[in-house]
Amino acid sequence: MIPLNEFRPVCRLEIPQQERLIPKFPVIDAHNHLTRTKDSAKLVEDMERFHIKHIIDLDGFWDERMDFQIRNYVERYPGKFSIFGRVDVSNIDAPDFERQARNRVIECVERGAAGLKFSKSLGVKLTDRNGSYLTPDDPRLQVIWATAAEYRLPVTIHIADPPSFFDCVIDHTHERYEELAAHPHWSYGKRPCPRFLELMEAQENLLQQNPDTTFIVAHVGSYAENLKEVSRMLDAYPNMNVDTAERISELGRQPYTARDFILKYQDRIVYGTDLLPKPANISGNYRFFETKDEFFPYNSFDEHNQGRWNIYGVYLPDGVLKKIYYKNALRLIPRLQGLVHYDD
Repeated sequence: MIPLNEFRPVCRLEIPQQERLIPKFPVIDAHNHLTRTKDSAKLVEDMERFHIKHIIDLDGFWDERMDFQIRNYVERYPGKFSIFGRVDVSNIDAPDFERQARNRVIECVERGAAGLKFSKSLGVKLTDRNGSYLTPDDPRLQVIWATAAEYRLPVTIHIADPPSFFDCVIDHTHERYEELAAHPHWSYGKRPCPRFLELMEAQENLLQQNPDTTFIVAHVGSYAENLKEVSRMLDAYPNMNVDTAERISELGRQPYTARDFILKYQDRIVYGTDLLPKPANISGNYRFFETKDEFFPYNSFDEHNQGRWNIYGVYLPDGVLKKIYYKNALRLIPRLQGLVHYDD
């Protein structure tokens, strides 16, 4: 017997395989976190190597970190980077919270932010003085979404992790058992925070209550495992868009459904990775979008770190690829217009 984590079966299929480290068209990565690296020169070198035309850094925090990101990326490499600002909502109980929040959004605009970013902490971590969890549809946050709409700032928001992370029972039947065993702190099953479907309800309330605000709901609308439900929300809320960050593993194991979904909502999907541009991080992305390859690993480690499955390509037409790779980002994020240039 060998331990499961040492099991590495070699596929015996003899089928076409197309390595894809370079996209067919240069991309805008609309979902990344540049606080993960301090070597901006190496990052720009990798961007050139892998034909990444522009990266949106979602780490525009409200302290000196934003200053560093602006200096080290946006100002140092004009046209290569944009930043999405963040708003501190941990002071929700402050008497003048509404004024502070609005002023922070305006400050982001004045400092050149291309949008706003909110993390999953708003939903599963932050609480008010009464111990109640803050969710995106909390009326006290309305000033943020209204001010974003006023200044035409799109909002990228990560509302929920995969639904399997909220399971109370993680046993031999759980498809992400190995991942959660390796990272038990990713599990919300025994925490008192809102459940996955409660967060989806908050997401829908947010979209419904703010029709004039452009939202990019990260990670395929929080629910890549259920594209039928994401489709329902996209149909119901014209202000909803999604990015593909860190969900190629989910989309690629349902290639027929995913291809139909992408073709139908080709104007509402933006490309994002959530990862720095390295071969191990991007190898499956372009291959998924561009080829008919079958049964290939969603990362180059072939470690199935999310689950023990492989993925399949969806061979998108060139016109759809261009929309997902850059055209949709240029349209949804007004500050990119005039900053990022394409021949077509």
